[in-house]
Amino acid sequence: MFDPKKIPVKGKIIDVTVPISSFTPIFPGDPEPSIEKFLTLENDGCAVSRLSFGSHTGTHVDSPSHILKDGLSVDRLDIENLMGEAVVLDFFRRNEALTGPILDKAYNDQKNNDQKNTENVSILLLKTTASFRNEKNPEIPGFQVGGIDKERVFEESAYLTATAAAWIVRNGFKTVGIDGFSVDSLSSESLPAHHTLLSNSVNIVECLDLSSVEAGMYFFLCLPLKVEGCDGAPARALLISDS
Repeated sequence: MFDPKKIPVKGKIIDVTVPISSFTPIFPGDPEPSIEKFLTLENDGCAVSRLSFGSHTGTHVDSPSHILKDGLSVDRLDIENLMGEAVVLDFFRRNEALTGPILDKAYNDQKNNDQKNTENVSILLLKTTASFRNEKNPEIPGFQVGGIDKERVFEESAYLTATAAAWIVRNGFKTVGIDGFSVDSLSSESLPAHHTLLSNSVNIVECLDLSSVEAGMYFFLCLPLKVEGCDGAPARALLISDS
C-alpha cells in the first residue's frame, strides 16, 4: 500500500497530460476519440456524455498485456511504481535513436547539474522532438488530428534502442515515460524496448506533454484508469517541482 506521506504537496504542479478530445492525435489504426452528449440539462435535468476512444489515447500507460501473453492488465499494476522521484532528460535537439551510452551520459550530466541526491529516483522521463501538443498547438510536424505521418515523426523524434531499454532495467527504474507515441521506433514491428521494459516490470507511459518542462528533478504522479482486464488506459499525469 502506498504511503501518502511520500507525496510532496509543496511546489509547483505541472500538468503533463495530453487531453482527450475529438482533436487528440492518435496512432494510425487506433479508434478515433468521440465525446457525445447523451443526456442534457435542458432535456434530462443532468448532463451525461458517451465516451469512445482507444485504450492508448492521449497520455496513457501501457500494461504488460499490451504485448506479452499472460502479462498483467492495467488494473493489476502496482500504482506505487507510477509515482515517485523522477528525472526529466532533455533530448529535444537529438533526432536519433537513444542508446544505453547516450542515456547514461545524459543521466550523469543531469545529476551533476542538479547536484541533488538521486538515490531515490525511480522514474525516467524523456523529452524529445516529438513533444506533444494538443489541438491548440497543431503546428508540430507529423502530428495531425486523427492520425500521424509516421515517416515524418520517425525522422524527427527520438526512441529507445534495445540497449537503452536494458540500461533502464539495469539502473532500477520502475517507470519510463516519453512524449512520443512509442518508446520504440514507429517503424519497428518487433518492439524491442517494449518487450525489454514490460517483461522486467518497468511501466511505460507514452504521449506525455513535456513541452513546457525543463530537464531536472521532479516528483511524478501518474494514475491510469482502472479498467479491468485492459491492455492499457489513459492517465492523468502530473509533475511537482520543489521550486
